[in-house]
Amino acid sequence: MGVSADEARPAARREVALRRAIFAACRARGIDEETRHALQRTATGKNSLSEMSVSELTRVLDRLNGGAAPATPRRSEWAFVFRLPEDRQRLARKLYRLAERIGPRQSPPLQVATKAYVEGIARQMVGAETVLEFCSAELLHKVVQALEIHLKRCGA
Repeated sequence: MGVSADEARPAARREVALRRAIFAACRARGIDEETRHALQRTATGKNSLSEMSVSELTRVLDRLNGGAAPATPRRSEWAFVFRLPEDRQRLARKLYRLAERIGPRQSPPLQVATKAYVEGIARQMVGAETVLEFCSAELLHKVVQALEIHLKRCGA
């Protein structure tokens, strides 16, 4: 009752395609090998992609594509802070430091809160409709104040 060679080929091709998709998703998000292994262990209990079935590989890929956030910060999403003009860079650095304080309080805990999370707070509390990179110094100041209030509410 084994699987015929013709039936096994599409499954093997699907596994290879899923592995490649996982590697591509990790590269796109700046996730290193150690973090990928940690994510694999939490999603499937297995360390190696080669040990996983199609359903397990799909579960890992789903996690990478938005199911659950990686356990470490994605440095590239906060890199804009250091490319801003001086008047906004000081405030953006403060935002990053506040995001570092918010991250461990999230579920699952992160080293740094995601930029999307901070932008969501800014949208709700300040009405900021633009991404942080394009906010004026005045708006960034308001977002900093909103995050400080958010942290106080969280008990920090």
